[in-house]
Amino acid sequence: MKSHGEQTKNTVVDVTKIYNGIVGEINLDFNLDIEDGTTGDYVFEEAPHVKAKIFEKARGRNENESYVALSIEVTGDYTCLCARCAKEVANHLCVSAEYGITRRLSEDSDEYVEAPDGLLDVGELARMLFYLELPQRVLCKEECKGLCPVCGTDLNLSTCSCKQVKKGNGLEDLKKLLDNYEEK
Repeated sequence: MKSHGEQTKNTVVDVTKIYNGIVGEINLDFNLDIEDGTTGDYVFEEAPHVKAKIFEKARGRNENESYVALSIEVTGDYTCLCARCAKEVANHLCVSAEYGITRRLSEDSDEYVEAPDGLLDVGELARMLFYLELPQRVLCKEECKGLCPVCGTDLNLSTCSCKQVKKGNGLEDLKKLLDNYEEK
């Protein structure tokens, strides 16, 4: 068994090498493929970076009893627009996880990943892990006041002269409808 590990750039890994004792660990270091640097509302200057290690965590009497794990970390810098005022916001995201590797999952699991035929696509797993952790809504600051819905003035920088309609909690009209319905 190699003690120093095996380095690879391919993101589909044959984990049977670990189960069979050919290597002690497999290290991966690569960037996720991102077409044109844009994904939805997110813009990446550089592709998110992945560091992963597949290793035998516990040796069993045979490959069916051995516990092989994947430790993975994905980091990336991105920009997007504030959900309230549309200013560009720069953020950094770092996501890490550890999974047990199994040949077959009997049900969905957050603790295990499946490697059918002994092959594990670490690139696809890293991509899902990273994109699922991207926030759905980003604010430039928690107390962002947003834009005036009438004239579009950035309310963080100034006030506008629009006559804003005073809004309630939106339930007054519903209460009136219910009251009218109950009277009938």
